Amino acid sequence: MTLKTKRILIVFGICVVLIALMILIPGGKKDSGPAGKDSEEIVYAVRSASVGRQTLISYIQANGDVEATSSIDVYPDMGGKLVRTHVNLGSQVTKGQVIAEVDPSTPGVPYEISPVRAPLSGAITSQPLQPGTTVTTTTAVAVIGSIDDLQITANVPERYASLLRTGMKADVTLEAYPGVTFSATVTRVSPVVDSISRTKELQFSFDNQDPRINAGMFAKIKLYTTEKENVLVVPETCIISSFGKQHVFVIGPDGNKAVKRDIAIGMSVDGMVEVISGLTENDKVIIEGVQLLSDGSSIRDITSVSLKKTEQTGAPVTAETDKGNLGGGAV
Repeated sequence: MTLKTKRILIVFGICVVLIALMILIPGGKKDSGPAGKDSEEIVYAVRSASVGRQTLISYIQANGDVEATSSIDVYPDMGGKLVRTHVNLGSQVTKGQVIAEVDPSTPGVPYEISPVRAPLSGAITSQPLQPGTTVTTTTAVAVIGSIDDLQITANVPERYASLLRTGMKADVTLEAYPGVTFSATVTRVSPVVDSISRTKELQFSFDNQDPRINAGMFAKIKLYTTEKENVLVVPETCIISSFGKQHVFVIGPDGNKAVKRDIAIGMSVDGMVEVISGLTENDKVIIEGVQLLSDGSSIRDITSVSLKKTEQTGAPVTAETDKGNLGGGAV
């Protein structure tokens, strides 16, 4: 081995040793702070609410039409052309009164005009045809009913069939009177399910007669089904689901730690969920800031801070502040 080669190997070895020393020896001392920690602990700001009790009432929403309780379709005795009508929608008629006329004649074979008479007394609740329309003996030219006794007919999806029964209560709103609620009761539940629409037909009667309600109006129905009194509830937004199980975070006894609680839930109504097990009344459940938490996370509850700011500024109480007390009336 030549002298030059030895010198190269020696220089290479020294470089390797220097590199190893640079890697293994720290470049300087870190400022660990007064507590001697390399990094500060993360503290999450959260808002909480006290677990309370409520009465939960589940409901079904449906649409329906206001119509006469007793009504009958009126058919002509002979087919032909509807030449004139003698009544209008809402007109009161008596049994035997002529309400329309049909010309049954055909080219070359004249016939006398055939009158269409009311089979019973009442009001015209539907008049779908105009003069000039060709009709047969199976074509209804009008519907007669009693506008003093009204009902609502609605269709409810098949999946709710097990909940339906007569006597159930409902709140009804009408397009013509926004903000006004009319009470109604289920008087009939169809014994069959429509095979095409997969719905059951329900009929409701109004609990009180009201001159503002007219046949033919469109009705929005809130049908109350299951009621549970005095149950523990929490906001739906604070519940975390994972692998088919649910849990929430509550504020621990020391007030600065998040504690994970597995819970079992029941019915849910308008964003409030029944808690069957896992929580007790007055537990402080975390309702905001839960997504980044894990069991034992350090937290700072800022609910009281927001409440103080609201009182000082005189600003209206927000929905977040209202969540601080979950007890109260029925949903």
